[in-house]
Amino acid sequence: MDISSLSSIAFISLLAAMSPGPDFAVVTKNCLSGTFKAGFLTALGVSSALLIHISYCLFGLAIVIQQSPVVFHILQYLGAAYLFYLGMMLLKEKISTESLLEKNNEKKKNAFLSGFLCNLLNPKATLFILSLFTQFIDPSMSFFGKVAIGSMISCIGLLWFILLSYLITHRLLQKHFARFQLIITKVMGIALCILAVYIAFF
Repeated sequence: MDISSLSSIAFISLLAAMSPGPDFAVVTKNCLSGTFKAGFLTALGVSSALLIHISYCLFGLAIVIQQSPVVFHILQYLGAAYLFYLGMMLLKEKISTESLLEKNNEKKKNAFLSGFLCNLLNPKATLFILSLFTQFIDPSMSFFGKVAIGSMISCIGLLWFILLSYLITHRLLQKHFARFQLIITKVMGIALCILAVYIAFF
C-alpha cells in the first residue's frame, strides 16, 4: 500500500474519531468527573471495541451484518438503548461535595465498560470500518498487512480520545468545568438521549 492510501486512511479515521457521536459523547461524559483516568479508560474501551469490529471485518462477518437487516437493527436498537440509559443516569445524577469522590471512583470503575459497549453496539462503526477496507485495502494484501492497517485505525482513535480526555481534565479547564459540572452533566444527559433517539429512528 502506498503512502497516499495510508495517509487517507489515517486522516479519515481521525476525522471519524473527532466528529460528534456516541464515542465522543461517552468520553466527554466520563471526563466530567474531572479525572483523566476515567477518560483514559473510556478511550481504551472504545479502541478495544474497534479492534473487535476490525477483526470480524477481516473475516468477512461485517458483510453479513451489513446485508442482514435483522442483525443490523438489533445492534442499532441495543446501542441506542444503552446510550439512552447513560443519558438518563446523567439526568438523574445529583452532585454534592460530600458524594463527589464516591461518584468519581464509580465512574473510573465503569469507564472502560461504558466506552467498550458504546462502540461495540454501534453498527455504524462496523460500516465505517468495512467502507475503509473496501475502498483502500487491496484484497490481495496479506492478512498481517490488513491487521496492521486495522491496528493503526484503532490507535488513532485511542490517541485522539486520550488527548480529548487530557484537554477536558487539564487543570486550566477543570476549574471551569467544576463550577458548571451539574449543568454540563445535564446537558450531556440530554445530548445522549437525543443521540440515542437519532440512532434508533434515523
